[in-house]
Amino acid sequence: MSTTTSLKLPDALKATIAQVAAFEGKTSHALMVETLQTAMEDALARQQFYVDGEAAYQDTLRTNKAYRNEDVKAYIVARVRGDKPTRPRPVPFDPAKPMAQA
Repeated sequence: MSTTTSLKLPDALKATIAQVAAFEGKTSHALMVETLQTAMEDALARQQFYVDGEAAYQDTLRTNKAYRNEDVKAYIVARVRGDKPTRPRPVPFDPAKPMAQA
């Protein structure tokens, strides 16, 4: 079901919307709906990214295991070369220490 929403747009924005919509062969309304839908999908994906990151951080705190960046990088590079390296070993996680630059 659709509902009507009123937006007060600055004249310059309204003109830009009309110009872009005309170029894309759409109505201004269709362009605005599509743009809002895309923006909301992006916002939801960003929110999920933060939720997933927090869950991963909490899991790291719970397990007290982390991996050194240089160990992971060496492992991945070796795998790409076709080698069969041993997996990196986890190290204790210290949340008080700043994270190393990648």
